[in-house]
Amino acid sequence: MRKILVICVALLSVQFDMLAQTSIEVTGTVTEAETGISLPGVNILEKDTGNGVMTDFNGKFSIEVPEDAILIVSYIGYATEQIEVNGQNQIDIEMDIETSALEDVVVVGYGTQRKKDLTGSVSVVSTEDFEQQPVTRVDQVLQGRAAGVQVTQAGGAPGGESRVRIRGANSVLGNNDPLYVIDGYVGADFNMVNPSDIESIQVLKDAASTSIYGSRGANGVVIITTKDGTPGEIQVSYEGNFSVSEVIQKWDVLGASEFAQVVNQRSEALGISPVFTSEEISGYESNGGTDWQDVIFRTAIGQEHKVNVSGGGEKTSYLVSGNYIDSKGIIENSDFKRYGIRSNISSEINDNLSIGVNISGTRLENHNTGLQSGASNPVVQALAWAPTTAVYDENGNYILSDPVGSFTYSPAALLYERNNDNQRNIANIIANVNYKLPIEGLSLDLNYAVNYLNSQGQSFVGNAASQNNPSASRSSAEQITLQATNALNYNRTLNEVHKINAVAVFETQEFTNNYFSSAGNTLLFPSLGYYNLPLAESYTVGSGFTNWSLLSYLGRFNYTYNDKLLASAAIRRDGSSKFAEGNKFSTFPSLALGYVLSEENFIQKLNVFDQLKIRGSWGKTGSQAINPYATLSTYNTNTPMAFNSGGVRSGIQIGNPGNPNLKWETTAQTDIGLEMQFFNRRLSVEVDYFKKNTKDLLLNQALPSYVGGGTQTQNVGEIENKGFEFILSADILNSDLFSWSSNLNVSTVKNKVESLGGIASRIPQGTHVGGGLSTTNEFMLMPGESLASYWGLEYLGTWKPGQEEQASRYNAVPGDSRYEDINGDGTITTDDFQIIGKGIPTTSAGWNNTFTYNGFTLNLFFQGVFGIDKLNYTRGAAMTGSGDARQFILSDIQDRYIPGVNETSDIPAFSNSNIMFTQSSRFVEKGDYVRLKNISLAYDLPDSFLKDANLSLYLSATNLLTFTEYSGIDPESSNIGSATDTAQGIDYGAYPNSKTYTVGLNLTF
Repeated sequence: MRKILVICVALLSVQFDMLAQTSIEVTGTVTEAETGISLPGVNILEKDTGNGVMTDFNGKFSIEVPEDAILIVSYIGYATEQIEVNGQNQIDIEMDIETSALEDVVVVGYGTQRKKDLTGSVSVVSTEDFEQQPVTRVDQVLQGRAAGVQVTQAGGAPGGESRVRIRGANSVLGNNDPLYVIDGYVGADFNMVNPSDIESIQVLKDAASTSIYGSRGANGVVIITTKDGTPGEIQVSYEGNFSVSEVIQKWDVLGASEFAQVVNQRSEALGISPVFTSEEISGYESNGGTDWQDVIFRTAIGQEHKVNVSGGGEKTSYLVSGNYIDSKGIIENSDFKRYGIRSNISSEINDNLSIGVNISGTRLENHNTGLQSGASNPVVQALAWAPTTAVYDENGNYILSDPVGSFTYSPAALLYERNNDNQRNIANIIANVNYKLPIEGLSLDLNYAVNYLNSQGQSFVGNAASQNNPSASRSSAEQITLQATNALNYNRTLNEVHKINAVAVFETQEFTNNYFSSAGNTLLFPSLGYYNLPLAESYTVGSGFTNWSLLSYLGRFNYTYNDKLLASAAIRRDGSSKFAEGNKFSTFPSLALGYVLSEENFIQKLNVFDQLKIRGSWGKTGSQAINPYATLSTYNTNTPMAFNSGGVRSGIQIGNPGNPNLKWETTAQTDIGLEMQFFNRRLSVEVDYFKKNTKDLLLNQALPSYVGGGTQTQNVGEIENKGFEFILSADILNSDLFSWSSNLNVSTVKNKVESLGGIASRIPQGTHVGGGLSTTNEFMLMPGESLASYWGLEYLGTWKPGQEEQASRYNAVPGDSRYEDINGDGTITTDDFQIIGKGIPTTSAGWNNTFTYNGFTLNLFFQGVFGIDKLNYTRGAAMTGSGDARQFILSDIQDRYIPGVNETSDIPAFSNSNIMFTQSSRFVEKGDYVRLKNISLAYDLPDSFLKDANLSLYLSATNLLTFTEYSGIDPESSNIGSATDTAQGIDYGAYPNSKTYTVGLNLTF
């Protein structure tokens, strides 16, 4: 009671003290110091209280505060002011523009520039855009956050494959991935960097920005700079999180009783005996059956831990970090692990000389994260095996044969009797020296890098997944890359109006690869797996070696006049050992101009724009889309030959002929951009239009038999990509208590094959998976169409009542499948195939919103893709009742055409005359989607909670909501196609992306 009385007295004394203070009304106007323009929306807050106001449209404010109060004046893009009231009733405040708002530095190729001076198209991804979000790789950071960048998580497994494209795809034979540059090392693997170690990411998109990388810049460039140490006391930070993942959704399938009834209905329609008795059906209705999706999918657990230590003195700073990821996949017996360590050290030896060394090591372990394609895929078999078939027999062994549904292996056996493991070890050392030469503004940068990659692969197929013919294989590959970059930089401002930034570079890179592989079939002791391959009835051995190098000279000159007229010119000459004499070297120039209109008086008088800049660029980049020895003729080895009566022996025969006239693919790009800022830089708008034309396209031309047959790579053909990019950034609300910032980006790209060089009117592409699904290649390369154009029949629904006469021409009846007969010959064949869809999206978008309130931070990030089709072979295999899946398991089959009952359905009836083609528009679906990619809530605990430490907690959900018309599990994932962009977008048991819930903490002390 005494304690309560003391507290009450203390509170009363505080109240009397507050009443004793004299409050006054303070009014005034807030303006920009440089121009005198009134600033609306400025926050005026009494220090250490929640008492605050905002200036009106004319910059005026009025606030009641004590006579001795201190006012905190803050506004986006301006330096925060602290104003002592000292009893004044009228206070006019002038705010200075923050230097960083105008002088933001952007990392470009072989140097840096002020963002204001950029003449090229560069997207910047800030670390604030993905802080406290569960991103583990650079591709996840880029997805939806950079205009002009399309990222597809094609493989939803942890550590699975992704596809990154900047302004479309340029090459048919070559890789269309962008070039990654990490701390100056060109051609880096983005898996070697942990997102928490990233200081900045810049995406170079137009030719003015990428031509400095010449033959490797055609697909765009992603420049990643990692963090340096912070001088001062040692600072240690730890971030850890745990996650739970589950499949986004499952297929709607028939239960065991429903399945048995549908099977019997089909038997009746086909005039054969029923498969199930009424007693069996009643038993399934009472006891249920096997849900094969529950067999293969699981709730997966994951964890991630990151530690960062930084510090240093006046001359030397360091950063050491480590990270560990252990993620289970949502499909049984699949997982991914990553171990990483990094050390960045920089030291200023004297006023002119500084050095730095960055060392990183990464180990990646993938276990069954790449599912087998085709009928041996467990997802496919989960929709093929009957729910009336059990997983195990009475002895606990896998049931290996499905008497009703599938011809192929049990989904459970495919999960546990097939193992595919891969380990990659990456080590990277980058050393740099910077020396300021005696000439003002001139410096020498020396950068040397060594990158080492060792990859090990193992696979095993056991008895239950191979019809008692177990096999195994092992592979080993090693790659060593050496890089030397010598750059001379000149940076000078003359007479305060002429800014010159120039660089000249000499660079070399050498790439050495060697590999070894072995495989054994019919293993004598399957329990040994891939550890003793010689114990097999037969085995094969392979090995290889490649070496190639790149020699480059390059230069760039940037000029700015009076902060408003901008010009940039660059040229690079690359020489590659891949090409024969006469074609080894190629030159890649670029030119860009810019005009900062907001520096002109007539624009400033409008009082509308804080910044207004127009820019345009043109340039050329290239691609070496060939292997190191593509100009040479090849030989086929291990070819069976009968030389004499001694029988068949392994021989050597002439393979594909080389082409010494091969040269670089060249991409010319034009870009026009407009940049605007309004409302004191709280609203930013950026618009770009681009057009890219790739010529001398590398294609394989089939050769006639009389010259030896095979194919020869030639420079023919042309591809065009064009589109728009739109970026909108807004600081909608900003105060010390609450803020809301929003970033929206939308990108379009139209891809078109302009020419095939006359070698053919069309070129088939794709895998032709067969198995009753396809009769020819699923993709076609044709002038006027985009890459990854689906090739198949146009499905017109089912024949309906009243169309008996038309249907009879095709030996069909109402209820049977109907396809477009293009040539009108009365038969449906591959001659009636046409383009039925496109596997490349035309539009991508991202919308990132961040809200803060009193220590809480809420992030909502939406990502979407539009204008894309998917060939859903997974659904096709389960809805045709032929091939591997003999029966129908999807619930959709209950809505089929039934004579006299349901005669409007476009799902074919059970009929002996029906012929179904899976390679048709019936199974081509819209792959458009909008996804709540991330929602996270973080809370920064008050400083008083932990002495000398900062602690924040966060919760997040990834892929929480997906809005799509696609009938499959995941509209984003796909698994059938090729390494190039000519064949992509087929879902045939693709590993789906997961819905993930994460809880974590950040601790810094």
